[in-house]
Amino acid sequence: MRKKISIFVCLCILAYGANAQKPDSNLISRFRPGFLWFYGGIRPSKLVDAKKYDRLVVDVLYNDWINKNQPLFKNHWSSIGFNIQTIFDIPFNSKNTVGLGIGLGYGHSRIQSDYFLNHVDSNQTTILTEIPLNSGIEKSVFTVNKIFVPIELRFRTAGWKHFKFQLGGRIGYQFLGQTHLFSKNNSGLEVETITSGFKDLDPFLMSVHARIGIRNWALTASYNLNPYFKNKQSTTLNGLELGLSISLF
Repeated sequence: MRKKISIFVCLCILAYGANAQKPDSNLISRFRPGFLWFYGGIRPSKLVDAKKYDRLVVDVLYNDWINKNQPLFKNHWSSIGFNIQTIFDIPFNSKNTVGLGIGLGYGHSRIQSDYFLNHVDSNQTTILTEIPLNSGIEKSVFTVNKIFVPIELRFRTAGWKHFKFQLGGRIGYQFLGQTHLFSKNNSGLEVETITSGFKDLDPFLMSVHARIGIRNWALTASYNLNPYFKNKQSTTLNGLELGLSISLF
């Protein structure tokens, strides 16, 4: 334990020493406040270094799924999910107008609809079924979580107030798929029934996405290349996400 504490203290001293230099007024700008705009490892970046952007990105998304028997955008408006990802920005030139982004992220998808995912244990399939009128079920929500590695090819104009376009994909792991069915008991209280453990949920995530925007804001869209459920007899559902991306650093 003492050894670990000593190593931690030494690292803190080194980090402080690397940053405790006389500030250069040329490196200070109201457009790049805080050390996170210039932090490039164990030392501050030089003025000639390419300025880096979009290193912490939060996506707020409307979640939908694509199925040949169900039209798009028919799910409830509250089908809202999110992604949060930290991405290393790797510039290809001094003005950072072309670059590569790679990192690590976590996402949560939520889809509320008039359909529910029915488990068929006998053949381990999942069938999208319309909620019966007299079932007492008021709403159905499908949720799934994911951990992924984003890879992006990034284009932007030079300068702080830049226009940007990013095209990339995500490879990762999907887990904890659940169906939440909401109904009311005899007392009028809402009751939630949660079903977990989809036998045919595909744990592999592979998707493509794009962003287009100005400075810290962008519109984004994402599409899952593989369906949520891998059994060929299950209902084919490919995830679709549309929303807003906010880049904090």
